[in-house]
Amino acid sequence: MSKPILALFSPNANQLTETFIKAHRELIDADIRLLYGGYCPQFSDKYGALVGQTWLSKALRRLERMVLPQNMLTSHEKAIVKFLVDEKVEVAMAEFGVTGAKVYKACAAAKVPLIVHFHGFDAHMYSTLKTYGDQYKKMFKYASYIIGVSQFMCNQLKNLGVPVEKLIYNPYGPNPTFFNCTPSQNSNNLVAIGRFIPKKAPELTVKAFAQIIGEYPNIRLRMGGTGESLEMCKKLAQSLGVADKIEFSGAINHIQVKEWFEDALAFVQHSVTAPDGDTEGTPVAVLEASAAGLPVVATNHAGIPDVIIQHKTGILVAEHDFDAYVNALRTIVSNPAHSRVMGQAGRANIRDHFTMERHISVLDDLIQKCIQI
Repeated sequence: MSKPILALFSPNANQLTETFIKAHRELIDADIRLLYGGYCPQFSDKYGALVGQTWLSKALRRLERMVLPQNMLTSHEKAIVKFLVDEKVEVAMAEFGVTGAKVYKACAAAKVPLIVHFHGFDAHMYSTLKTYGDQYKKMFKYASYIIGVSQFMCNQLKNLGVPVEKLIYNPYGPNPTFFNCTPSQNSNNLVAIGRFIPKKAPELTVKAFAQIIGEYPNIRLRMGGTGESLEMCKKLAQSLGVADKIEFSGAINHIQVKEWFEDALAFVQHSVTAPDGDTEGTPVAVLEASAAGLPVVATNHAGIPDVIIQHKTGILVAEHDFDAYVNALRTIVSNPAHSRVMGQAGRANIRDHFTMERHISVLDDLIQKCIQI
């Protein structure tokens, strides 16, 4: 039986932090045509540029968007329609709601059913909702299915107007290799992996670590990732006198993440709703750390409480409750034997309910349903 032909719309071709998109490209059971390069993709992995890339071509496309009535297709959208038709695409999936808002008209013109996969900011950031709110409503009407990765996000999508019968809850799954991690029995490392951006509040992790280092002088904090808050966190560590106790490694790859988890006592992350409304989906690093057998200290935020069981597989505190966060770290560090028990319970929970196999099987099933409609 031949595989369905799937057009996968993604803003980026190879974004290091978007591990979920990489997993979709590699694991979905379909003959995938990747279209990438912005929310209204400009390139395909098969042919390269779909539209002209000269400054004049780009200027003309901007002018089109300004003057054409909304019910008419731009030359860019027509190029996408041609690609979908020429490639005999049977189903399309858009990574991020904004991408879906940009391509749904082309999919409708090509009579290709569309699945839209939301991931985080696209469902919550105030400026995004203001800019794309009206397009979202039209996209929701056309799309066959809308996917949210947390219960929190699904409730938000419902409030934005997604019909209940189209709304699918499908949390991510970790890369299966993390189930093979064996965390050290003697590690004193706390690990935080993620972008240094407001919704992950990395500065609160630095401050909380500084609060307990006097009681537990052997512990260390390893922070992997890049972002706008990285330099600020480095300066903060210096001012708090803990710069020599914290490793800021910058971006780390999949193999390094696994190595860090195998030399860690716990995973820590203080996710919050950012001032601009940006919110997590279900953080992949939390899933991976729990699958690796690490207890998780985090916040009761977005999809995190979907996957972390309070006081059984980790400790969750309220957003911005700094004292509770410090106490949670203290609890983990003061009783490493119990922390390891929590980590093993976390691994079992992820294996039972949040595997990558389960996540991909839901997508495969939706693709088949779209073909049969």
